[in-house]
Amino acid sequence: MNRERYDQHLRYYIREALIYGDNDVGEAANWLMAQRTPRFFARVEQKEALRRAQKVFNSYQDRPLWFILKCFDLTEEDLK
Repeated sequence: MNRERYDQHLRYYIREALIYGDNDVGEAANWLMAQRTPRFFARVEQKEALRRAQKVFNSYQDRPLWFILKCFDLTEEDLK
């Protein structure tokens, strides 16, 4: 698995979830859970990034955004 590609997909999913969720962790978790797992032509990195984002956001919906980003070892500046 290519770590750089995985990190790129993970940041993409987190950024999109926060955009559609208006920076609300609960809404972002709902958006992520509504996403379908990429199928045949998707790479392993893309599938794993979505699964991890879904798992963390869904598990910690009641936590603040900084805590969620800390789980991914990211800051808000990393997502810009």
